[in-house]
Amino acid sequence: MIADERPAGRVEAARTPAPWAAARRAPARPALGVLLAASTATAPAAPAPRQVEATREPEQPVIEELFLGELAFPQEALELQIASAPAWRRRGRLVRFSIPLQLELGLTDRLQIGGELPLELVRDDRGVAAGPGVLRAEALYSFLDDRALGLTISAGIEAGFPAGSRELGAPGYALEPFVSVHKSFGAVHLCLSASAEVTLPVARSDATEIGPGVALAAVLPAGDLAPTVELAVELDDATSLRFAPGVRWHPARGLELGAALSLGREGAAPELGLLLLVTKEIQLGDDDVPERESGRRSP
Repeated sequence: MIADERPAGRVEAARTPAPWAAARRAPARPALGVLLAASTATAPAAPAPRQVEATREPEQPVIEELFLGELAFPQEALELQIASAPAWRRRGRLVRFSIPLQLELGLTDRLQIGGELPLELVRDDRGVAAGPGVLRAEALYSFLDDRALGLTISAGIEAGFPAGSRELGAPGYALEPFVSVHKSFGAVHLCLSASAEVTLPVARSDATEIGPGVALAAVLPAGDLAPTVELAVELDDATSLRFAPGVRWHPARGLELGAALSLGREGAAPELGLLLLVTKEIQLGDDDVPERESGRRSP
């Protein structure tokens, strides 16, 4: 009987693990979990994409204003632009010098309102006249701004109010709807605008006049400088053609300086002019905001 019990005992011991063996294997799983947790804790966490995007600097615009046409880009929301474009032109014995003050305010990233008040000085055979010119108010809306396509399309309307005298500008009211398109082809940026100025009659005997116009500009940014070439055609009482090669300079963020030489013809008389430009942008809202995905002036 004793011989029979010993083998049975040995078989039972082989099937049932010893308590000390189970105790040695048990800590293996907690130790592996501790190692995994430690390696996960020491690995640096990837920064959130939104936080990285928020720290990026906004892209500089290509240009802020055109001399002969309408730009398709409105100001950003709560962004104020103050600009002045002094111009000197001579056509025959007529000499005109103007210093306009322009204000543009972005209500949203797509909607902009603005106005212009020029001071005019005109000299001709009859003498010299000086005073305020045609006061203008404008609204612009951008309904397409696609950075991937490099395409921006906007439409707007401009209202003109009578000048101080006939020598300084049109005596009646005017409305000018326009469309502006911006398209980039690599490093070259093209700006096309078309408008139709409707001059309302001053007297009952006067007729309503419509003067269409088209302007085309090419911009080639090169660092802080941006050479430009502009061409404009206006079909009014006398067809006018102007060609203005120039340059823009961005010495600081939100500041643009420009100059151009204007060569053209109004009717049969040749015209020569010198155009200057100073623009400054001021952010009225919170400037520490992430860069917009659509972008502006930088498709």
